[in-house]
Amino acid sequence: MSSSTRPKVILAGILTLLLTLFGCNTIGANSMEIEQSFSDIHNDFWAKDEVTQLVDLEIINGYPDKQFRPTLEVSRGQAANLLSKAFQLPDTPYRPIFTDVSSKSSHVKGAMTTYEAGIFLGKEDGTFGVGDSLTREQMATVIVRAFKLEDTGEEIKFADQHRISESHREGVKILAQHGITTGKEDGTFDPKTAVNRATYVVFLHRAMVKTGKLTETAPVLFTKAETFGEFTPVRHEQNFVEVPVSKKWKTYLRSNAYLQFAGEKTKKHAHSTDTVYTYNIAGMSPAVVNVTKRQLQNGDHFIFTELRNPQRMPVSVDLIQVEEDVTRGLLRKYDRYPIKKNADGTFGFDMTTYPTGVFEKTLAEGSKAQKMIGKSFRSKELSLKYKNGESSQTRELIDESEAFSGIRLGDTQLSVYTLRSRGYDVVDHWLLASDQLLFSTNERMDDWMHESAIYYKKRNKWYTANGPYNKMATTIEPLPASGQAYGRNLLLVKEDRVMAKYTETEERYYESLLYNSFANLEIFRGIQKYWETEVTSTYLKNLFGITAPFVDTRFNEQIALFLYNGGKAFGHKDYNDGLLNYADLLVSQKNKKNIIKVDATAFYIQDYFPSKQNVKTHASMNHLLGGMNILLLAYKETGKPAYLETANSIQSAIEKDVAKWIRPNGDIWYKMSPDRTLVGEDYVHLTLEDLIHSYEMWKDVDPSKVAVFERMIRSKAGYMNTHKKGYTTKIKNGLDRINMSELLPAGLEYTDAL
Repeated sequence: MSSSTRPKVILAGILTLLLTLFGCNTIGANSMEIEQSFSDIHNDFWAKDEVTQLVDLEIINGYPDKQFRPTLEVSRGQAANLLSKAFQLPDTPYRPIFTDVSSKSSHVKGAMTTYEAGIFLGKEDGTFGVGDSLTREQMATVIVRAFKLEDTGEEIKFADQHRISESHREGVKILAQHGITTGKEDGTFDPKTAVNRATYVVFLHRAMVKTGKLTETAPVLFTKAETFGEFTPVRHEQNFVEVPVSKKWKTYLRSNAYLQFAGEKTKKHAHSTDTVYTYNIAGMSPAVVNVTKRQLQNGDHFIFTELRNPQRMPVSVDLIQVEEDVTRGLLRKYDRYPIKKNADGTFGFDMTTYPTGVFEKTLAEGSKAQKMIGKSFRSKELSLKYKNGESSQTRELIDESEAFSGIRLGDTQLSVYTLRSRGYDVVDHWLLASDQLLFSTNERMDDWMHESAIYYKKRNKWYTANGPYNKMATTIEPLPASGQAYGRNLLLVKEDRVMAKYTETEERYYESLLYNSFANLEIFRGIQKYWETEVTSTYLKNLFGITAPFVDTRFNEQIALFLYNGGKAFGHKDYNDGLLNYADLLVSQKNKKNIIKVDATAFYIQDYFPSKQNVKTHASMNHLLGGMNILLLAYKETGKPAYLETANSIQSAIEKDVAKWIRPNGDIWYKMSPDRTLVGEDYVHLTLEDLIHSYEMWKDVDPSKVAVFERMIRSKAGYMNTHKKGYTTKIKNGLDRINMSELLPAGLEYTDAL
């Protein structure tokens, strides 16, 4: 468009702009101390004063991640928006003047108002050029027009005068006449170079000061910002989407790729609610990011972030939280307690460690809140399909890495959780947030962290929205060449140790982990009334031809007890659903012939029930005792005769075979094969725990049945004492309860059974 067609009406006045810096202190006569507003605008930054003043006046803004990104190029559309704000230009009705500016464009106001004011005239091709970089010579012209700067008559030429476009030579000359630009140190103006954000702000600021539209303030001095982790500003352009997971603070996804909202869905569990926000990564379909907020009944919530990238191209996604009114931040890390790594013959080497730590914030009104921050886990999903249509599912863990970094700028806390994909992988991260303290004392927090370091193999640290992942035994399939196979181990999806810690302390952290465990067990079970494994054991496959999925009686017994005890502790109406469902399953096994018969009234229930295979497996003592105890508990809950009848059949079988079950050295054989031969080394501690429990259950239901269990307790405990196998806290307390504390084996006390 030619200058003859441009609007003649130019804004007559500019509202006087005044700077008001809140919470600042005067330092000497020439500087003011203030809080840093952006992580990349610091005391050593050359344009800090100009940026600070124009940001405070809301003429220019930073990005949602509290960065200014001073080196990013300014587009013509952005420059128009900035000038519209600086001059407070009145709204102008939309007109289809430019082919690249629609009524819904983010640049429509800037384009319309600056065109009406005669500042931007558009391009000869009929576009505004909203996405084109603003060059230094274009910047000179628009500033001269905006501020109505006049030619002083001073002759000014730059060394590269010939490179300045004819249409912009006057603007460059006038800008220099007024001292708003002096050009480069080498005498050039560099007209074709794109203007970055810092340079544009400085030129705009100078023009406003020169024309009396702005009073220049004293230089600012920033107080030192507090950082956490390896915090580094991301200087290049990023894409942002807000994730509505909280009304109290802002949460964003940030990525070097374009993010597009793809949907929201809600899934209600018995004692929590999941809301899943899905975002497509444009240009990399079907790569997606899923952010799941799990709202717990106690008010706390988990945030699970999952980056799925089934393509070759790497991509990085950050979950960002911006919290206001934070006066202090403190990160207590797990790595104060080093882990002594070791490999064993069953599980090999476990790469995982523990979460990053607990971040504690103090709010302006004095209250404190904590969140537990997990690490990032990058893995590949593995699946092995079988002829029956079923499959076995594992993951190969590629790496575990620190995800958290942060900075506190004044009373704003910025937390960044980074997920980096290299392609063909899944990256997970989790955090648990509370408005209160997760741990009431630092001593209790440190106790848990120390315990997690010692028992790192048995403490969940890789949480996902579908449950925790843990190192699987080397006797599973599919097993990657690296040996780093991880899966959802049902014995660790239910968090027994957390239950014990909650019973002992009632700490909020354990309460929230239990709510999460309830949800994970519900998700794992699906539409079934019991739990089937999703991983094939090559040990069982080689013995019996069993592949996943199958019912493991020990897993189901312990899950039923976990939900029973947890449900009672939390006052859940459904506390015995899992117990009764599993007891019904055990009762049905006689008719299904999944038993090892001793006589007409005595039998053992086999350890495993394959989903689609008719296979008879062994019966191990710990499984038998666990199932029998479940049946007795179900009988006590309901009085249903079938439960007691099945429990009597198992007790009778053990009583009739007790002499066979006890080995010559006093220990217990591990299992009975379908042909009733006894083989295998028993667990070190676990079976004694079960025997004590069985003794107590029968003493309550029918004391005439306890003699066989006392005999086995004395034999097993005697063997353990002779060989100094030690004991668990559960064994110690159990022997005290049944008045057999003199049987406590010699050796160390353990938290977890071996």
